[in-house]
Amino acid sequence: MLSSKFIEILKGNYMHLNTFEFDFCGFNTKGDKYTDNCNTVILHGAGKSSRTRFKKMRDNLNKKGLPSMSFDFIGHGETEGKMSDSSLEKRFEQAKIAIKQQAPKFSILIGSSMSAYTAIKLTEIFPIENLILMVPAVYTPQAYNLDFGPDFSKAIRVQNSWLDSDAFSILKNFKGNLLIIAAQNDNVIPYEVLEKIYNSATDANTKKLHIIPNAEHLNLFPEECDFDLAINQIRNMIDSSSLQ
Repeated sequence: MLSSKFIEILKGNYMHLNTFEFDFCGFNTKGDKYTDNCNTVILHGAGKSSRTRFKKMRDNLNKKGLPSMSFDFIGHGETEGKMSDSSLEKRFEQAKIAIKQQAPKFSILIGSSMSAYTAIKLTEIFPIENLILMVPAVYTPQAYNLDFGPDFSKAIRVQNSWLDSDAFSILKNFKGNLLIIAAQNDNVIPYEVLEKIYNSATDANTKKLHIIPNAEHLNLFPEECDFDLAINQIRNMIDSSSLQ
């Protein structure tokens, strides 16, 4: 039988984040993970976001048996470069490399805002069992290869440009569990986007759209109870899928 002291040491190691780095397009990408066998990957959004924004969520999921890997995209957090050095395509390729190197056995993918689109596209190449999209954005293919900047902004600001996004056809082939966590007062993502994402996942094993009252795009969990409920919904979805 393991001694209580040894168990505490194991717990301490399990809670410790191990940093890593790798080169992508000449930029040093930095990230961290709880173990070498993380079952969860978390992708942060655009703007001023970085992996540190999800520390609380990652700590809570880790305590519930869902250790995660996350990294900073080019131009964010500790990773080198500027946002203008990247694009939707480059974010996809960067995520693909990070996953293959640092969390090859993952089955749970969480994508926030811009990275919800990246997460959806990753379902085409990885066997993702559980997909969690937070305040999800989707984009027209016309913007996919454009570096972030004036041309990208012009492409996505065309009225209803998101309607021809390939995200919807990709979701039609997704057979895992889908959880969409959205904000009631989101001034970035129209409700129609959420509705089309949900309706497109016609073959999903399970799917749920959870809208948080009084939440905003950059303030998804205005109350502690909102955060706790979201964590429990993620954990319950994983538990339910494991019983099927």
